[in-house]
Amino acid sequence: MEGDVVRGQFLTEVGGKKVYVTLAGHLGAKDGYATFQPTEFKVGDLSIPVSLVNDALQKKLLEQRDRLKLPEFVSDVRVENGELIVKQK
Repeated sequence: MEGDVVRGQFLTEVGGKKVYVTLAGHLGAKDGYATFQPTEFKVGDLSIPVSLVNDALQKKLLEQRDRLKLPEFVSDVRVENGELIVKQK
């Protein structure tokens, strides 16, 4: 985490070759669920415009919606100054 952005890097296989996928964006909450708005997407060193992957990413997040449910006592989550902030109700 840096600033207000969370960043993750994952190893996956594309076309039989292992590559790193880097994803960065803003963490938030809406209607009791964690949300993620991407700001960066890379495959290896190749930057991919977020507009090309956002719809597919949001669809994947929707498929995992049950895993993104926040505990009842949490009203908001975000990254601020490189730290995870969890706001209680």
